[in-house]
Amino acid sequence: MAEKRFDLVFRGEVQSGHDPDKVKKKLASMLKLDSGRIEGFFSGDPVVIKKGLDKATAAKYQGTIGRTGAVCEIVDSAGSDRPIQDPGRSSAPPAEGAGEPPPSPERDLFPAPRKTMPMRPGVFVVTNIETVPGREIVEHFGLVSGSAIRAKHLGRGIVARLKNLMGGELKGYAELLQDSRKQAVDRMKEDARKLGANAVVNVRFSTSAVGKGAAELYVYGTAVRVE
Repeated sequence: MAEKRFDLVFRGEVQSGHDPDKVKKKLASMLKLDSGRIEGFFSGDPVVIKKGLDKATAAKYQGTIGRTGAVCEIVDSAGSDRPIQDPGRSSAPPAEGAGEPPPSPERDLFPAPRKTMPMRPGVFVVTNIETVPGREIVEHFGLVSGSAIRAKHLGRGIVARLKNLMGGELKGYAELLQDSRKQAVDRMKEDARKLGANAVVNVRFSTSAVGKGAAELYVYGTAVRVE
């Protein structure tokens, strides 16, 4: 016997205690629709947001929509004979003598995740955002870090003092900072690899003085494994 399939239907209803205007804004942001299109969702006509789902998936989408304050209904696909409404288009019948409008195909408001190629061996991702675009975080290892402590170079210090008088870029110090950042990041990546990670997300840098003429450059982030 074939597994029953379900549709996710929205009728413009809002949960008790929620401001309809705020619900519209949240729903428009979630579905990436402009204000004109989202108004069509609240016309009172049933809108089939997603079709042919199993019960668990339908419930997941229902919960996602529910977090905006909107009310979605799960209906049996086999028993649903409602036409799919195109939000933003009037559902009124065409004027007498006018031809029937072409049917509006269902728009996939919750597209399936894009399939990606497996991570190549040896590839390591370092990013300052909380996710790796196009990848899924499958394991979390916690905080990892790396640091580099550098002191002023006598020769560079003399040049820097001259530059302060004459003006210009302190290239010696710029190179010193660049080398320090690379060394700190390499140490953080090595720390993450030992845990089995292939990415570090939410990376941040900080600096602090550790003595006269010496400073520490510290980098940290969250080690994860992505696929």
